[in-house]
Amino acid sequence: MPDNCVEGFAWQLRVWDRMADVYRREIDTRFGPVIDQVLKLANLQPGETVLDLGTGTGAVAILAAMQVGTTGRIKAIDISPEMITKAAERLQHLQLTNVDLAEGRAEALPTDDRSIDAVVAYLSLMYVIDRNAEHRR
Repeated sequence: MPDNCVEGFAWQLRVWDRMADVYRREIDTRFGPVIDQVLKLANLQPGETVLDLGTGTGAVAILAAMQVGTTGRIKAIDISPEMITKAAERLQHLQLTNVDLAEGRAEALPTDDRSIDAVVAYLSLMYVIDRNAEHRR
């Protein structure tokens, strides 16, 4: 990864870790209609395995988990450990057990892409740092 990408990633990581509480309180609430539209367009079905790219505090993962049901699975990734912590707290409170949380990036997904039926991304794709990563593989 080029140096400017490394620096950009480090900067983003600091920002998102600091924003986790505010994101949960403000952004997830304000963008509820956007989240609803993302999931409507995804047309998720029971039993599917879904990748939630840039899960943040888990707003999309939670609703997606309900759509795919107990036979489905959500693999939710984010670059921020603090965002993952907030998502884990929400999942535990709601007793949702079909969501796997992990630190990860769009440039190097921590999952086998053949195991994914659908990908959802809510306010995350514009933050991908290394947009040429696929071309270098």
